[in-house]
Amino acid sequence: MAGARSVATGSSGGRTRGDKGVFASPPLPRFPAPGHGAFTLIEVLLAIVIFALVLAAVNAVFFGAIRLRQKTADSAAKAMPVELALATLRRDLSGIVMPGGTYAGILDSAATIQGINQQDVGTEIYTTSGVFRDGSPWADIQKVAYVLRDATHRTASAGRDLVRVVKRNLGPVSEEQADEQRLMTGVGRLDLSFYDGTTWRTSWNSTNDATTLPKAIKVEIAMAPEPFAPGVRQGPAQAVRSIQMIVPVMVASVTNSTGSTSTTGGAP
Repeated sequence: MAGARSVATGSSGGRTRGDKGVFASPPLPRFPAPGHGAFTLIEVLLAIVIFALVLAAVNAVFFGAIRLRQKTADSAAKAMPVELALATLRRDLSGIVMPGGTYAGILDSAATIQGINQQDVGTEIYTTSGVFRDGSPWADIQKVAYVLRDATHRTASAGRDLVRVVKRNLGPVSEEQADEQRLMTGVGRLDLSFYDGTTWRTSWNSTNDATTLPKAIKVEIAMAPEPFAPGVRQGPAQAVRSIQMIVPVMVASVTNSTGSTSTTGGAP
């Protein structure tokens, strides 16, 4: 039957004729319903919050590492002058020479030290810590003294400067200009103690003592407290940092004298 067949025509634009000869439109494309396949406002805000938390954590770790690095560098910078001063003191005290002769004077803990522009009172020794240099006529024995002076930059530290005064020319012809070396700053106190074999003494003079040199020398350096930054409220008193070092004296006088018996009355 003609009414029971469906006939497709090429000019209908894709439309089909139904059983009753009615043309049907093609199906329309289906779009997703609102809320499916897209981010909601709550999801976007949650993603932003998570990203901010991760960024804050990374920022804290990064800047914490930078601060730790700077603190380590500052600590190393402060420790270097202290290590240099201790090494220099150890080398000078280890090379102390026996008093006697032109080029080896006495050990005096209260000597008058003539510096470049001023006089000080400090410990003076003769030591073999001198360094040979090309063009320099001096031997390895030199006169070394340690004194405390007012800090060059008063605002940088509350303490004083530890100064090493060196004289290489030990001949009696002329007085040589002393060389001064500032070893460290921020020193509150410098104490040298001398061990005579029984007790520690606070002073020593090889001329007056029965033994010309002590058995050991103890060095104690008390650092001055750090000054407070301007505008910062002062807290409790800071603990005084003290550095101690004991250097044994390995040189000793050797005598070859024997006791003699005096006789009287013409005995042979």
